Amino acid sequence: MNRTFDFVGLNTVISEAFRPLENVNGAAARKAGMEAGMRGTTPSNCHHSYFASEELEKEWYHGYRLAKQNLN
Repeated sequence: MNRTFDFVGLNTVISEAFRPLENVNGAAARKAGMEAGMRGTTPSNCHHSYFASEELEKEWYHGYRLAKQNLN
């Protein structure tokens, strides 16, 4: 059985995943963190853009902790 690998497709997926999100602010980071805390982490709610600065990272973790507290 021969298998081929689509390197072009893989490159496209990686490029999209590492493209910075537009209009990321503290509220968006907090919302993504809350979603991650409630539903689990996904590529969209843990995108690297939410961790691009210390302020955004703090907001993401703040939302994550709020969600976890509300679940318990």
